[in-house]
Formats: sequence, C-alpha cells, structure tokens
Amino acid sequence: MSTFLSPAFLQQCFAMHRHDLVVKRVTPSGVVVTCKACKIRHAVRLGRWDSTETEPASPPASERAVELTACAMAHLAALAVQTVDVQRDCLELACRQCRSTQPFRIHECVTRSLTGGSAL
Repeated sequence: MSTFLSPAFLQQCFAMHRHDLVVKRVTPSGVVVTCKACKIRHAVRLGRWDSTETEPASPPASERAVELTACAMAHLAALAVQTVDVQRDCLELACRQCRSTQPFRIHECVTRSLTGGSAL
C-alpha cells in the first residue's frame, strides 16, 4: 500500500472529482476523507485557521472544533470538502444541513491507497 505525505494529492482529487470526496470520520485532531474515484484515503490533521490571514471572519478555533464535532455527530453525511488550497495550507469543510463553512489549517495530510495496487 502506497503512502504519501502531501496535501497535493487531496487537492488533485478535489480538482478532478470533488463530488467523489466523502468525509468518513471526524477525529479530535482532524478528518478522514476518502475518494471513491481514486480509491484513496486522506487522513488530514487540522489546526486553527490564523485569523490574520485574508479570510472572512470566523469563530475561534475552539468553537469551530466543537461545531464540527457536533455537526459530524448529528449528520456526518452532510459534511463535504468545500476548498483545498495547498499554497495557503487551507481546508474548508462545509455542512449542507447546517449551511456553514469552516476553514482549517492543514498541518499534515497522509494519503494512502485503499487498493492493493497503485491507484496513484
């Protein structure tokens, strides 16, 4: 099984087939996203989005983490990847049911093939 330590693979999946990306799990430190088209899994460790960046005003990181966890527990299937930007190390998650978007800093992204062969 191949392993890659770069968010570039997540951005490539997002660019090519964003509707095939599924948020499978929310953990205390991040999210696990799978791509049905590529048959790969992205484990993304997330952090606080620095409010000094050129992004819209958002709640503090602790509030965002609580909101994301509550949202995932209530309706995980409604969570989706909204934006992936490797130049700014930014990942935005959106909830179709809550109608909210939450930006996070990408600290680490581990990409693994879900198949025995090389899907990458």
